[in-house]
Amino acid sequence: MVAAIDPVAGSPTARIQISWHRLHAVGSRGPAHALEAAYIVPAVLSGPTAIFEGLRWDEDEDRWGYGSRCYCGRPDRSYARDGSEGPPYAGQVYLVFINEDGVAYNWRWEKAAPDAPDLPEGHDVRFRRRLL
Repeated sequence: MVAAIDPVAGSPTARIQISWHRLHAVGSRGPAHALEAAYIVPAVLSGPTAIFEGLRWDEDEDRWGYGSRCYCGRPDRSYARDGSEGPPYAGQVYLVFINEDGVAYNWRWEKAAPDAPDLPEGHDVRFRRRLL
């Protein structure tokens, strides 16, 4: 369980689980992916720049249920393939997707919006509404 900001209460009261299937897949992809799951995902969940609700793109959906929310953040670091720490990727934000059961099922770096560097590109059409 990972502490997360509850977008309704505005406080760190939400508890998010990490998908076992996703963690299992991450473990086989190398140290960078495992370190992101261990450090970047919790950082984004506990200190997001935005939280969106209502996913509109199929690729954002969870194959085991409905995608519900997307936490967006600008982490203070990134990880290279070998696991070495580096600066965050310029012009990118980190997204963590949460399903209706409070399980984080996907996370990744994506391009930031040119006019809003704390938000993902296309955020205005990609999600139904912004909660935070």
